[in-house]
Amino acid sequence: MQNGISIYAGLDYDAEENLALIDEAAALGFKRLFTSAQIPEAADAETFLDDFADILMTANFNGLEIILDVNADNFSQYNSIDGLTLRLDDGFDAQQVAEISRARKIQLNASTVTEDFLTALVNGNANFANIAALHNFYPHPNTGLDTYFFADQNRILHDYGIQVGAFVPSKDGKRRLPLREGLPTLEDCRNFSTDLSARFLAALGTDFIIIGDGQPTKDELQAVAAVVDDEVVFHAQLLSNDLTTAEILSSTFTRRPDVAKSVIRAVEGRQFLREVGGTIPADNLPIERSFGDVTIDNEKFGRYAGEVQIVQDVLPADERVNIAAHILDEENFLTGYLKPRQKFSFKFI
Repeated sequence: MQNGISIYAGLDYDAEENLALIDEAAALGFKRLFTSAQIPEAADAETFLDDFADILMTANFNGLEIILDVNADNFSQYNSIDGLTLRLDDGFDAQQVAEISRARKIQLNASTVTEDFLTALVNGNANFANIAALHNFYPHPNTGLDTYFFADQNRILHDYGIQVGAFVPSKDGKRRLPLREGLPTLEDCRNFSTDLSARFLAALGTDFIIIGDGQPTKDELQAVAAVVDDEVVFHAQLLSNDLTTAEILSSTFTRRPDVAKSVIRAVEGRQFLREVGGTIPADNLPIERSFGDVTIDNEKFGRYAGEVQIVQDVLPADERVNIAAHILDEENFLTGYLKPRQKFSFKFI
């Protein structure tokens, strides 16, 4: 995923730390930098422009795509600067957007765009090769997007072949003015860790993720850099001492296309057991299975031995099934967003 950071000119972030963050993010593989020309809290215009120039120079040196948030009032001021991707906020009609897209890369406001607007872009001969979309972030608590609305907006944009990005907040870094309550796209993510927020957006099929706050921690940067496109990573506790089980569960799995009622079934578990060799011995004391348990069928299940499942119900104890791990309770909700044929894996903590 070509993820990004945010750097803001004219705020209370140290200018040297801003530039160091750009270097650090680029070294971790980040490909985008978001900044804004719409910051009422910014210092005087001269300080803003000086900071902005330094940010552009450093980002360009590191090969980052620079996304600048503009509106209809200040668009002409920045349209003349080469190498920017302009995120067009409010005030642009479809005819204007279509015309701009034929000249340069732009991003739509993914949180407010409508299907009628996209149809108008088609009719206006917009260059969709130059168009992506990026959701808003929401500084005010309780105003972030509803998850189902977010998913539907993404579906509409994907139907037109448009990649969609969204913001996650920094939980442990320096949150941005004026409220310092995080800059998430989804309200559900406001008090999540940056890591969990990013993995949640990935589970929802988001194409790229940007840290909204301007000074995330090193751990937060590394967490977002590690997010894998279209793969859901579950943090879990390993409960089994069996080495073969541990080796199998360290793999990446695919959810079967035929969705079972009570469990999420992995395509590859039995195949991985054949590749690893050996057997899965039965647990001595089988116990009831509950939501979030990760199970593996043992040797008593015959040809099903090695099958990996994530339990989505309360199921009785079965001597043929070992409970090998458990997804952290606060992350169980992610299982509800795992789609058929989607990749998933476990990170044991």
